[in-house]
Order: sequence, then structure tokens, then C-alpha cells
Amino acid sequence: MLRSLLTSLLVLVAGRSHAQQYGFIQYTPEEGLAQSQVRCIAQDAQGFMWFGTLGGASRTDGTLFTNLALQEGLPDAQVSAVLCGPDGSVWLGTGGGLVRSHNGLPPQRVALPGPAHHGRIMDLALRTDGSLFIAVDGEGVFRYKEGRSSALEGGAVLGSLQPRVLLSMPDGGLLVGTRNGLMRWSGNKLQSIQVGDTASKSISALAHGPKGSIWVGTFGDGLFQLLDDGSFLEFDETKGLLQDNIRALLTDREGRLWVGTKFGVNLMERGRFRSFTVHQGLPNDNIWCIHQDREGNMWFGTDGAGAIRYTGDRFVTFTQKDGLCSDQVMCIVPDHSGDLWLGTYGNGICRTDGMAMVTTLDGLPNNTVWCGLRSRTGDLWFGTSEGLCRIRGGMVMPLTEAVEDLNERVLSIWEEKSGDLLIGTREGVQRVGTDGSLSGLDVAGWVELRSVRSIVRDGQGRLWLGHDNGLTVEERGAIKHFGPTEGMPSKVVFCLTEDGKGRMWVGTSNGLACVRKGSLTVRRLGKDFGSNYIDLITTDPNGWLWIGTNNGLYHADPDSLLVPDHKPLHITLNDGLRSLECNLNAAHVDPVGRCLFGTAAGLVLHDPSRGPSRAQLSAPTVYITAVRSFLEPTDWSGNCDSLSASNGLPIQPRVGHLRNYLTFDYTAVALAEPNELRFRYRLQGLDEDWLPSTDARFASFSNLPHGEYVFQVMAARAQGPWSSVAELPFRVTPPFWLQGWFFALLLATLSATLFLLLRYRKLRNERREKTRQLVLRSRMLQLEQQALNANMNRHFVFNALNSIQYYINSQDRTMANRYLTSFAKLIRKNLDASQSDTTTLAEEMERLELYLVLEHMRFKDRFEYELITAEDVDPHRVQLPAMMLQPYVENSIWHGILPMQGSGRVVIKVTTADEGHVRVEITDDGIGVETSMARPRSKGDHISRGIEITKGRADVLRNLQVADIRIVGPAQVAGPDGRSIGTKVTIDLPYDRSSDQPVDGLWAGSSGAIFEER
Repeated sequence: MLRSLLTSLLVLVAGRSHAQQYGFIQYTPEEGLAQSQVRCIAQDAQGFMWFGTLGGASRTDGTLFTNLALQEGLPDAQVSAVLCGPDGSVWLGTGGGLVRSHNGLPPQRVALPGPAHHGRIMDLALRTDGSLFIAVDGEGVFRYKEGRSSALEGGAVLGSLQPRVLLSMPDGGLLVGTRNGLMRWSGNKLQSIQVGDTASKSISALAHGPKGSIWVGTFGDGLFQLLDDGSFLEFDETKGLLQDNIRALLTDREGRLWVGTKFGVNLMERGRFRSFTVHQGLPNDNIWCIHQDREGNMWFGTDGAGAIRYTGDRFVTFTQKDGLCSDQVMCIVPDHSGDLWLGTYGNGICRTDGMAMVTTLDGLPNNTVWCGLRSRTGDLWFGTSEGLCRIRGGMVMPLTEAVEDLNERVLSIWEEKSGDLLIGTREGVQRVGTDGSLSGLDVAGWVELRSVRSIVRDGQGRLWLGHDNGLTVEERGAIKHFGPTEGMPSKVVFCLTEDGKGRMWVGTSNGLACVRKGSLTVRRLGKDFGSNYIDLITTDPNGWLWIGTNNGLYHADPDSLLVPDHKPLHITLNDGLRSLECNLNAAHVDPVGRCLFGTAAGLVLHDPSRGPSRAQLSAPTVYITAVRSFLEPTDWSGNCDSLSASNGLPIQPRVGHLRNYLTFDYTAVALAEPNELRFRYRLQGLDEDWLPSTDARFASFSNLPHGEYVFQVMAARAQGPWSSVAELPFRVTPPFWLQGWFFALLLATLSATLFLLLRYRKLRNERREKTRQLVLRSRMLQLEQQALNANMNRHFVFNALNSIQYYINSQDRTMANRYLTSFAKLIRKNLDASQSDTTTLAEEMERLELYLVLEHMRFKDRFEYELITAEDVDPHRVQLPAMMLQPYVENSIWHGILPMQGSGRVVIKVTTADEGHVRVEITDDGIGVETSMARPRSKGDHISRGIEITKGRADVLRNLQVADIRIVGPAQVAGPDGRSIGTKVTIDLPYDRSSDQPVDGLWAGSSGAIFEER
């Protein structure tokens, strides 16, 4: 039987399963699993795997584990049931009740009625309407929906039957497997279902089968298939089951049935059972539960060996357990009948059917075989550590004396078109002629050839030699060498192969090289050393390259390897390899593409008919799992808008601007190839471009300036497309001096400061102004008093009284009376004027006229006077300080006219001036200013003092901004000949033309005079 199964190892997978080793990945507490006894497995809506163990529950993305136990809220550490809902909820049945988690958040206790609340949960099932069925040991079955739980209607008897397993039916019904048989609940009614014969069966597992059938596993009675017509099929150990005690059943997506037992796993496919035990590579036989994830991977929970993932049968391994003479296969050579001959390290040569074996006892020079070849004559040639061996018909054939005396390690063999053999040895290259002659290759001028491990004659007739000193190419006698100085990644060359486009691919100890048209391109397959230690290269019928390294196999289109940054498909332990280390040049591909590779753990077979080298999967979903501050788990409840109810992440977290250090943890679920995941991320607001891809599952940022940011991350499998983006916005708060409240406070403070400053300045200015006004008022009062004194000086009064006395004494009663009356009026008006700050121009002109009358009566023939007021001037609307004009008129009389010979003339003329003013001109035709100033004056001349007082009063009013009074003069007036013809004083007084009412102040519309009424 073994010969028919192993004839060429190319049809081995169609034979019995014990003739091959499968790949399994084991997860134990060393990898992070909570405990090694796995009772249940499920996959949640996000793709994470959940394992219920006797020491808590574990959640994993394929790489990292998160565990839940008593300290995380489980009522009991033993988790016997796990069920994942489509809404992200995860139900955990424990030995002390039921809890519920959501997307990995801490579990919450679910209330059940009565003793069931603390009972041992045996199984869980989800009904089509979203309600949950709960099997409680010794208490029966309960239903939970929308926060309410109750015992199953009509199912009170289930408690005594001890429910063990549940299976939800498409019609809403429920199958309940108990220790005493199988029950069906439907329409609030419970009925018993017979399984096999009439004897009661202890039901241990249930699964849906094809065409509405039900698979029923029992303890001790084997496996039953209940058909929809009421009949059944029975399977037991005599029909291929490993054991009649069934622990788990699962129907996969292809309709195959998986059966878990204490002795391993059965797979029913096309009506036949295959077995997976420790003999087929299963790490442990004691299987408790089975689950298939959404990627198609099969998971097994064991009783003491953790969780196991089956990598599939795309890559299977053959070892000595399966009939090989050695696990260390160094070369694979097919004979003319299709049988495969394997050259091994230390165990000679064997045929895969196990019926033929060649060692030193049979004439093999050495049991360590390095290379092999089938010649055109059908002979099998093998290179050993001590020379060549030729096998024909399974027998070692004698060689010529020259060849037998070679006694060197033969590392490579190549057959020329002539039939001659080129053999690579540690010392160079030898040629074995068809006549058995042995000759050395003419290598004059060549680089020293040491350990020639690969020889290839390409399609153009060029000879390529790979050896410890590089790559040597011979073409029509011309030699070209490639070494590190020519760009080779290493001088040690292990393997060569030519692709369909005439390019030569070179495997070295430090990378892959391609020689095309004389140019060299170097490609590194990975960042690690093992991925670039190239042990073998071969091509398949599709022209793709298979590259064996010390870190697994690589499979790639040759063109893609010449594209920068393109990553070839990497085959590792996750794909079914049992060892990552490949043997030198140990590869064989048959015409239909089945591949054999020698590895450190045995001979690997890849059959494309079993599927591609790796299943094509969609892009993984990436998740942000946590945000940490200063690398520590952080409670964001007080520094974010809220916490997400679905995953617990902070929504719009906020961090301060000082010493911020954020770490974002993220992951993606890729259960079949967790080590092949790539991530790339960016921080919008800081990085506009995506950072280079990485396998790290966290990203840290420190000392970020204040602003709005969005962390974004995406993931991809090794060669797959990038996933959609997961993102988390956050904000680095500005320093307090850049925040709005601070600006508002600062503005308020500045405003208050400015207000207080302005207020202070205003108050200070008001105080100064009041002080100034008091000073000016005092000055004004003084000037007014002085003006009054000037206008009523003792000389004027004495002279007036003398004149009155003169008229009385001369009995001129009329003149005396007239003089006295005028004098009395003038005195009265002066006294009245002293009661007010201002007077009208009309009153001032009237008072001035009284003064002129008195002076004219006194000096009858000495001067004439005239008062002229323009018609467009209303003197009643012109305000001016009282007794302002008299000093200038008095100056014209006393200092201008009286000193000259003859009579003079004084003219007071009122006219309009510029806008807002009226002009008073006082002119005389006296001796002039210069002549008057040259005359001696009496000390304390009251006329000059009066003029100074008048100008002082005008200055005070200007300083008080009460009235803009402008005084020019007294100024001398010159005639056409330049001689003085008199004196002129010009006084401009404020005048408001717009008002029809008399003005009660110096300025029309002003806020009033500075000084109060006295």
C-alpha cells in the first residue's frame, strides 16, 4: 500500500493521511493564553478570537492576547461557553453565571432567575430573532432578550435532564443535547428525538449537516447523522472514528465535518474519514472544541496544550515517520518511471516508496549526498562527500578508476549536451566524459573556484558557476567575474537558475541578485539575515520563482522582484511549513507545478491543486485599541468629550501643551498570517504624508504644539491592499495665555487698566484743570479788579471831580450837571461791569462813549471821536470781557493825541472779520507809537498798565478755551511817505452769526463760561 501512496510523493496527498505531516500553530500560556485547557472558541464581530479556558477568557488578534479573569469581573475563572453576537457583544458562560462584554470592554454580569444566576453555564446559542438561549447545568434552559431573562417555556423538565449542548434551528426552534438524550423545543413545546436505537444516549455535540440533516455526537456511542426523513446514519471506531467519545462537531464552509475526540481530530470528506493526530503533526490529541474563523482557518481547543490553528494542506511535510530514510533531504531526483530518489544528509539515498535504499553498504561512496541528476541515458548521478555515484535500476554502477579516485566532496552536477558531466567540488570543476574520463576545466586566468555549489549552462551557451568567491561566467573563452566589487551582495554564491526571459538569478549568503544583459540588480527579500540567506532557487511551469531561505520560502513573479519595494509572497510556519530553514539546492518541480523542497524538518510538498500558495484574503480591518499618556494606561474620562460605548476609547481627548507624550496602540486581525501585517500611519496636523510601513503596533508622539490633530492608521497583509483608515481626533490644548478665556480676561484686564488709567488721567487732568481754572480765575479776578482800577483810577476820578468843580465854580450849571451825569453813568456802568465776567459789545460801546464824552468835555478842542458800527454786526450778540476797550482808547487820547500840537481824531470802528469773529479797530492820528515810546513817562503809567491787563485777560480767556480774542497793537500806522500818521489797535472778538438770540456768553453754543456768576 505504501508504494501506491508514495510512488512519487506527487500523488501522496490523495492517499491516507498518516503519510504526511501537517502544519499547526500552537498558542499556549507562553504566547499569552490565559490557561492551557481550552473549553470553547468563538470569533467576535471585529474578527478577534476568543478562547474560554479553565483559567479565564482570552482575546487575541493572532499576535497579542488580552485576558479576562476574576479581577476583570468574571464571576468564575472557568469559562465553558463563548458566543459572539453580530453587534460586537461577547457572551461568556462561566462556572458561576453569565457575563457580557462588548468589543473587549470589561464584562458585565447578566442576571438570570433563581439559582441559575450563579449556575454553571454549559452552552449558549443565538436564535434568529436575536434572543439568547442559555443552558445551565442542573437548572435547565433559559432565554434572554432585551435585558430580560426567563426559563424556556415548556422546558422545565430540561433541568433534570442536565442540558449540555445547544443548537439553534433555522425555524427558531432549539435542539438541546442532554445527558439523557436529544430534545427539540419548538412552539413552546418540548419533544424527545430518538438517536440511534432506543437506548438513551448522552449527547455531547451537535452540528448542522447537509440537506437539513443534524450531526449528533455522543459520549461512548459514536457519531450519528439524523436525516430529514427521520432515518439516521451511524459512525463509530470501526468506520474510521478515532474514538466513540465525541467532544466537538463542526461543519465547515465546504460542508466537511470535523470531529474532535480525546485521541485527535477526524475530518469527514467525501464520505471518508481522515485523521489528525500527533502522528500527522498535531501538537496534542486531546481535543475539546473546534471552530472555523472567517478566514477559513480551523481552530482546535485542547485539554492541556492550549489552542491550535490548522494551517491547511497547501504545504505538507514528509519525515521519517512517513517512511523517508531521513528528514534531511538534500536533493530530489525523479527516475524514468516517475519514482523520486532522495539524497539525504547522513542516511544515503532512498526511494520514496521505501522499497529501495542505497548506502555505503551498497557501494555509495559516502552516506552524505549533496546533489543529484538524471542523465539523458536514464542513469541517476549523485554527488557525495567522497565522490560520484551512478545508479541504474536501483543498483550502484561501477565507475572508471579515474572517477572513483576523485574522492572529493561533489556539491553540484550539470549535464552538457554532449553527455559529459560537469561536477563542482570544493577544489573547482571537473569534467566527466561519456567514456568515463575525468579532466579538469581549463581555468587559466579565472578566479579561484572554491566550493562550486551550482553549475548552469544557459540558453545562449554561457557557463555560469556559483562558488565561494563569487559568480563566474564563461562565454566562448571569455571570462567575466561578479563579486562584491562588481556589486554582488556577497561573494558566497549558493544557487543559480535561469528564468524564461534569459535572466540569471543568483542566490547568495546575503541577498538575491539578477544578472540581465551584463548588468547586476540586487534585491533583499527581508530585513532579517535569514530571509537573505538564499539556499535554493527554482522555477515553476508558470515561470514564477520559488526561493528557499533560512526564513522560509518566497514565491514571486520574476518581473515583480525587479520592482523596488515590491514584497514577494513569504511562506512561513503560518502557511504549513514545519521548519523555516531550507536545504541547499534541495528543490524539484514537476511539469504540473507540484513542488518539493528539502527543509530541516523534512520534505515539503506544495500541490497547487489544493489551492494557491496562500489564500487570497481581503484587507484586514484595523482598530485603534488604546491611547496612552507617557506609556502608561490612562483614564481619559476627565479629559475628553466622552468615552465611546463601543470600544471605551476617548472621544476628542485633550492633552496639555507641556510635556505631552501620546502613544496610540492599534492592531488588525490577520489570523492566518499575523506576522505579515504591515501598518502605516500619519498624524494629520503634523504629517501630511503617510509614514513608511512598519510592523510595529503602536505610534508615539511627544511635545506636540497646540492644535487639532487626527491620528490615522491603516493595515495590509504582505501583498494585499491597504485597509480603510481608522482614526482618532484629539486636541493639544494651547497654553493658558493662548486660550480664549485668557484673551477675554486679558482684554478685560487691559480694558479695566486702560479705563482706570484714563479715569485717573481724566481725574488728574480735571484736578489740574480745576487748579488751573482756579489760578486763572484768581488771575482773572485780579485782572478784572485791576481793570476796574485802571478804568477808575484816581487821576481820572480826580480830574473828573475837578472838572465838575470847575463848572460849579464858574456857575456853568448846565455843563456841571451834564458832566456829573455822564460821570455818574460811567461809574455806574463800570461798577455794574465788575459784577459779571463779560458784557456785550453794545454795552462796551456805550460805556466807551460815556468815557469819550467826559474826556471830550474836558479837552474840548483837542480831539474828535467817532464810533462806527457796521450794519451787519449786531453788537448785542458779541460778548467780550467788560472794560476791555477803554485802555486802548485812553491810550490813543493820552499818548497819541494830547502830546501833539493841534487837535486829533479817535475812531472806534466795528466790522465783520473772518468766519466767527467781529473786528474792533481803534485808530487815532496822534504822534504814533515810536514817538510816544520815546517820550518820558511817569512811573506806573496806568494807561500802559491797563493795556497789559487787557491783554492778560485775553490770554487767560484763550488759555481757558472760553473765547478766541485776538489783539494786535497798538501798532504805528505809516503814511505813503513812511511817516507816522497815528496808531491802530485791532481786536477780533468771537461772533456767532447763526443764532437769532442774544448770546449769553463769550461763545455761542459753548458750555458756559468757566467762571461763575458773582
